[in-house]
Amino acid sequence: MLMAARHLPSHLSGGLRRAVSWARSWQIWSLTDPLRGYLLLVTSLAVLAVALAVAHAPWHVAQFLVFLGLLACGVVAIESTRTIREIHGAIVRDLLPVFYLAIAIILPPVYAFLAPLPLLIYKLRRVPGLVAYRRVFSNATISLAYGSVSVIFHALPGLAGHPLVSGLHALAWSGVVAGCGALAWAINDGLVFIAIKLADPGSRFREMIGNREALTSDLIELSLGTSLALIVAIDPVLMALALPSIVLYRRYLMNAQLVALARIDADTGLLNANTFQREAEVEFYRAVRSDAPLALAKVNIDDFKSMRETVGGVVCDQLRRDIAGMLREQLRDRDLIGCVKGEEFAILLPQTGWVEAKRISERMRDHIAAEPIAIESGTQEGFVFRLTVSIGVAVLNDSERALSELIGAADTALGRARSTGWSKVCVLPDGWAGPQGLS
Repeated sequence: MLMAARHLPSHLSGGLRRAVSWARSWQIWSLTDPLRGYLLLVTSLAVLAVALAVAHAPWHVAQFLVFLGLLACGVVAIESTRTIREIHGAIVRDLLPVFYLAIAIILPPVYAFLAPLPLLIYKLRRVPGLVAYRRVFSNATISLAYGSVSVIFHALPGLAGHPLVSGLHALAWSGVVAGCGALAWAINDGLVFIAIKLADPGSRFREMIGNREALTSDLIELSLGTSLALIVAIDPVLMALALPSIVLYRRYLMNAQLVALARIDADTGLLNANTFQREAEVEFYRAVRSDAPLALAKVNIDDFKSMRETVGGVVCDQLRRDIAGMLREQLRDRDLIGCVKGEEFAILLPQTGWVEAKRISERMRDHIAAEPIAIESGTQEGFVFRLTVSIGVAVLNDSERALSELIGAADTALGRARSTGWSKVCVLPDGWAGPQGLS
């Protein structure tokens, strides 16, 4: 391409070179070949599906106006929380599938295939911080998912284009719509999960779909989409009545997310120091009142400060995230883990005595020492690190009546573990007095 540019006029040649340089700066080129190929394949399939749908679709002014109305509702939903996102930097849950489902059910399939495109362009222009290739791929999967269920729904007899003649008919119709919405969710998440799996082979589908709260939000979103489709099926003008409730729910999700983000350390995804302190206080006094066993572990990444000077802060931040994830994998649901500073983590182990705390700590230490951590580095081959951690553990005893005392004992244990070398576990109060406490 650059060879051909030499034979063009200078002003065109310079423009072509700038275009090539701009294209080479796209983040998609830093991905692995299988992942990049998969993203391009899915996007190409979506483009092909849109082209075929547009070529064979009947066009009617009334349907196009309904389409514009639902898109306008989606724009209002985006704008209702855009300023909050800009102020707090939050990634808000996207309720646009509510409108995509209504479009897929009420209008011919061509509109379901097309719907993500104008909203993608709008979001890229209006919402800061979006990675272009991710949004393009995400909207391609949405187009394929909702376009497919629209084709299925309109192929079912007695549904599309038929008036809702009774309450039972409307109820059955709504059930089919909800089923189509669930199918669209499954198709979309399935396509996205393949990309996640290519990027991180250790990923699990359960991690992607989230916890109980996330599934509850999915069900509410499905209910809103079904209700909106039912309202528009009765009379498209009524969609304006459904919009306020959708916007209010979106703002509720945003506020709930901001509260959750205030509890989390942004770099590691663990509890931040203040939140860990508050929740650990509750567990501590519960253990004191009930005379239950309790242990607290302090974990420090060995030689991390010198590593930061060598490889830089960006790589070290990724290493901290990976270590945090590896620690969390070895814990139970009832355990608390937080990032209390830099390379140091705190772990509270309820209902855990000396022997079990030592076993858990050694398991975490051995797991991290055995697992290499690969860090991608743009177009380079990247780096592979083998890290170790030192762990100090304190077990609640009768003399301790404040969490600060237990934390101080864990700090002492950590200091003693580090003083004997790397990758050590020390447990107090028994740990330093006898050889069984240091491993």
